[in-house]
Amino acid sequence: MKRSIKILLIVFITALWGCEKNDPLAEQGTLTGNSVPFNLLAQMADAAAGDTLNLRNVAWAIDDNIENVSFFHRGFKLRNYEFAFSVETDLNGVSETYEMEYIFAEDSILFEAQRFAQYPENGQSLDQYYQTLENAYVIVHEFIVPDQYKISKEVDGELILALNETVYSFITDTLGKVMNRPLMVTIFPNLSPFNVTYFEFDSEGNFTNNLKPAGVAYFLENITRERLNDFLDGATVSDNTRVTIETEAILKGATLGAKSQRTFRVI
Repeated sequence: MKRSIKILLIVFITALWGCEKNDPLAEQGTLTGNSVPFNLLAQMADAAAGDTLNLRNVAWAIDDNIENVSFFHRGFKLRNYEFAFSVETDLNGVSETYEMEYIFAEDSILFEAQRFAQYPENGQSLDQYYQTLENAYVIVHEFIVPDQYKISKEVDGELILALNETVYSFITDTLGKVMNRPLMVTIFPNLSPFNVTYFEFDSEGNFTNNLKPAGVAYFLENITRERLNDFLDGATVSDNTRVTIETEAILKGATLGAKSQRTFRVI
């Protein structure tokens, strides 16, 4: 008889546990000296700009007193460029081929953190995300990778046309330093090889083939992307872009919470 009563009591207590939000670390505050929430963002796959990721975040706290969970994204971009040009000149019966190769490592581009979601949403309760099997708030949010993280995939002439002004200025400024008279009259066929404004000459009146400052200025002012492509042997870019997703769970009445972050590669 007593044995039957004990079995019934166990069943009854188990049933009560199944109806409550169970806290697997009830002594968390005592052990750490602080009452902080648990917060964990699952790792996401690599993705391209425009792709949709299903972000999954799990959070819980003592007494389940989490006020909100916020989602942020930030990132960085590193791009390395390689360019190769060749120009065949023929001035005064002298033929030469000039080959020019350059590598440019663009300064890293940093994207500051932006909050793109916060739960619970207006007029709703965080309890609707509570899952008894995990004893935690489980939030799944669809995140579309912003276009700002789109990687560069252009090559050759398309890449020259797509360059931002910083990289394009690097190319033109660098080429301007190696320009000479044969190169100039080849790149600009309408430019007279006897132009004394742009071309340097010595004390005896002979051209040295070097440019005067005005000649360099002419090159920088008149060179175009399309004209550069006429002498382009190849252009490539290596684009390394990473995006970090961060979540923060904040307790009621607190200003700082527990953070979790994951980083994925933009492909």
